[in-house]
Amino acid sequence: GRMAKTKNRKRAEALRERDGDLCWLCGKPVDFEAAPNSATAWSVEHLLATKHHGPDDLENLVLCHPPCNGKLRDLSLRDKIALREDRLREQWLEKLVSKARLALAA
Repeated sequence: GRMAKTKNRKRAEALRERDGDLCWLCGKPVDFEAAPNSATAWSVEHLLATKHHGPDDLENLVLCHPPCNGKLRDLSLRDKIALREDRLREQWLEKLVSKARLALAA
């Protein structure tokens, strides 16, 4: 109900203050004004899933877009970090290729 929404919003604001406005998984901006559960909205992800006895402490929580949260689901922390590292590696390669194309075009 309303109390849970207020608690979640306060947690989200605390996470935003700690980590900034980017989704933990994809690294793209989280829109705090977006409709709930929309692709760019915010959601709170447990790094160590509650299914695996992960606590509700802020230290175990990060901001994610709802679709990114869905990709992480109840995966182990190791698998979540591997997914994030894959995403970071892909972004790094895209930037490298883009810079190489610019250098070759000059």
